[in-house]
Amino acid sequence: MSHFVTGFIIKADFVHQVRSKYSSLHAVSLEQGFSLFPLTDKLIETLSSNSIGPRDLNNLPNDPTDLLAELSFVCPLLYFETEYFGGEGNQSAVIFENGKIIFDPTQDAIGPINEGLRLLGVITESTSDEFDTIGL
Repeated sequence: MSHFVTGFIIKADFVHQVRSKYSSLHAVSLEQGFSLFPLTDKLIETLSSNSIGPRDLNNLPNDPTDLLAELSFVCPLLYFETEYFGGEGNQSAVIFENGKIIFDPTQDAIGPINEGLRLLGVITESTSDEFDTIGL
């Protein structure tokens, strides 16, 4: 089984504020009062270029890091990437708050996303890690 997922996670209480800034961002509800904003290839491509996209996307910063830093003034957020194929792969995570990185970018085969989720306040169940606990 393989997957590639990238996005950012915030407390669900702040979804409306994030969406009011950028209505092109779509939230997916997770457990324990968190929400995931998937960053699709199309959105990342728009952020990384000066191409003209849908009306709302024209106002997005040109760099995903700028977007994350800007949105972290609304609330702390965890940006993550995970890519696995046949059980092999990597994951990375970083937390932004008030425009600054408060959890340095970390990459490893296992652990960075769980550590970041723990810092955001995810509480594990006895048989699951943070990733599984919130329904990722």
